[in-house]
Amino acid sequence: MASLTLLLHLLLMVSATSAWSRTDPNMKRFFGGSLTVTPKGRNSDGTYEVELRDKQTVRDCFVNHYTCSYGHCGSRTYYSIAQIFRNSYGFTWCQHEVVTKRKLNSNLPFEIRYPTRIASSTGEGYWVANLRSSRGYWRMMAHIDLGTRSDTGKSNRAPVTTMLPILRVPINCPRSFNLNLFDPDGDQVRCRVATSSSTYECGLCGLMTGFSLNQNSCTLKYISGGRYGNYYPFELVVEDFPNRNITVSYSDGSYSTKGPLSVGRSKRQSPLTTTTVPTTTALFRRSIAPLSKLPLQFSVYGDAPAPSCTEGDYFPIFVAPTPINGANLPAFVNQTLNIKVRSRAQNATIYSLIVTGPKGITRLKISTEEYVIKWKPTENEVNDHFPVCFISEAKARNGRGYHSELRCVTVDVGRHNTTVTCSETTMKVEVEKTYLIRRFEDSLHLNDFRDSSCNLTTRSNSTHLVAVMSLNTCGTLIDEDNDNIIFKNEITSADTNGVISRQHDVEIAFSCAYPKVTNLTLGFTHKNPYAFTEKGFGAFTFQFEFFESERFRTQVTSSTYPVEVYLKQMIFMQIEATTSIPNTELFVESCRATPYDNPNSRIGYTIIQNGCVKDNTVQIYPSSRTQFRFGMEAFEFIGAHEQVYITCSVILCESGVSGTRCSQGCVTGNSRRKREAVAESSSHFISQGPLHLVKTSDSQASGLSLNLGLNIVFIVGCLLACGVVIYRSRRSNAKYQPLPTSETD
Repeated sequence: MASLTLLLHLLLMVSATSAWSRTDPNMKRFFGGSLTVTPKGRNSDGTYEVELRDKQTVRDCFVNHYTCSYGHCGSRTYYSIAQIFRNSYGFTWCQHEVVTKRKLNSNLPFEIRYPTRIASSTGEGYWVANLRSSRGYWRMMAHIDLGTRSDTGKSNRAPVTTMLPILRVPINCPRSFNLNLFDPDGDQVRCRVATSSSTYECGLCGLMTGFSLNQNSCTLKYISGGRYGNYYPFELVVEDFPNRNITVSYSDGSYSTKGPLSVGRSKRQSPLTTTTVPTTTALFRRSIAPLSKLPLQFSVYGDAPAPSCTEGDYFPIFVAPTPINGANLPAFVNQTLNIKVRSRAQNATIYSLIVTGPKGITRLKISTEEYVIKWKPTENEVNDHFPVCFISEAKARNGRGYHSELRCVTVDVGRHNTTVTCSETTMKVEVEKTYLIRRFEDSLHLNDFRDSSCNLTTRSNSTHLVAVMSLNTCGTLIDEDNDNIIFKNEITSADTNGVISRQHDVEIAFSCAYPKVTNLTLGFTHKNPYAFTEKGFGAFTFQFEFFESERFRTQVTSSTYPVEVYLKQMIFMQIEATTSIPNTELFVESCRATPYDNPNSRIGYTIIQNGCVKDNTVQIYPSSRTQFRFGMEAFEFIGAHEQVYITCSVILCESGVSGTRCSQGCVTGNSRRKREAVAESSSHFISQGPLHLVKTSDSQASGLSLNLGLNIVFIVGCLLACGVVIYRSRRSNAKYQPLPTSETD
């Protein structure tokens, strides 16, 4: 009997829940949506493929689909749905992205519209109750044109954009939101207020009172007059116009003409036409003025008055290393993109980071103020562009929530087709010029950009970047593992004059690994002064040189490198800093002998550590405040290592300031204090060498003989069995060519 009673109760509960689900008029109400369109090329059978990425946000996790309203929309060949994000402080919502692919028989324009279903009992097909209407219909449409452009020879590509579903705006604080737009074809883009309900551009239509929209920059501003506790729906249309007159041709032989956006042009007026047409018999096709029309819809919530309208008080502000609004970030197939975002508010605590972007995007909390947005593109996304938008959300002691400015970036997905060829004297790298490479091409360089022989333009051509370098030139670094000596370099777009980097530059790392068991031919070059730039110190250099005697009058000439030395005699070294800032002093924090030009080599011998001399043969000689002169007696490593670099860590300080690293001198253990950022520079590694150990059985060396008995490892290898390409967290696979038997150009 008890079991029967329990069963009846459960049935009643299920029935009540089902009835609530069927009759809740708000569960499927609309907060906002957007659409991006990407042509995927032409198939072997002559058909075309296009990908649609549709985002919608409702209170419950539900998606309302589109229908074809004009032209031939083809057949669906792929469908997937994924939740992107849900809920924010004080709001319940769920955003999905639906990805569909369609096969089209032609590239003629077509249109789609939303929704396919309206149900007042659940709110399906209705906007969230708002200041304008408690039961307003939502409508969206998209005009898609995949015609072949005369300026690119490819299918037209529509602008890409996305949007967070809800923005908070305290009614007493003017706010501005830049709705970042990016067009892959470089067209002019505008976003205008939707006005035509008959074409399904909008359901409510028109701009809400108290707001303004700059169509060219797509900047929405709240001015004043908002009402607390109300939603403000926005229905915008994103359109693209070519920067010059072009012809757009279609597979049926027809064509249309498109031109730049003209101020004052009616939305129904055709643009200026060109006199060039695909063929004399082609049919002119009348069309709308823009190339594309895409929906961008979202909601603004009129929040309670804020105690302060100053950014950073209650509204979170973004700080480094957060990328700037509108930035283009490179990403690579099957490699995770990490976007670091940090924000803070003086009178509120960071509560969350709200993110929208492509399917698979995630958010990782590092600390209260820092998050990392992660996304790994697949092969399907290569050469495409994906908008990512985010807002920092803070919670104050009064329980109110506050939003930061809106930030949006565009992620450009690429794949580096790279070939590395290694010989016994050189490395050669060839990189296909993809969209990303071409966009950064003018700023790409190798590690050492000062050497004119390392200029990437010397050997490159119209299709590939090509670089050929000796194994120890162009900033190549040397590393090792148990079996190999590894030579590493990279092609990068990092600013050569910049002090810092946001790490969103193109970085194509490559390397050659040589077995330690055979011979390898290397040339050696004297190192020029190391140049740096830092805030507070301006531009400064460090020069590391070997000298003939303790009098430090005659410097070892660069033509004698590698410098041949003998066992158990003194070598003399000088490090000198040059800067235009007066009252500075040099401090040498550490020095280490290594077999390769790598301060972190596993094989090495410590000479100076934490400012303390560690080798009892070291002698320090008198010098000026910007010089450090020292010598040491040669010693012998166990092994057969005949080359050595001396690498030192150096710091520049303001003279006479207590607490700087220079003033501390030799410290032991963990007694070193935190760096005085204003009064001292960062630590910089500088090196010189190599020194070559001459054994007593060798013939008499020519030139200076600095007595260095450092029988340190330089293990030489011979021809490489294969080349190795190493990509950081943004790299893709490389191909390798057979090893040549002579130097390759």
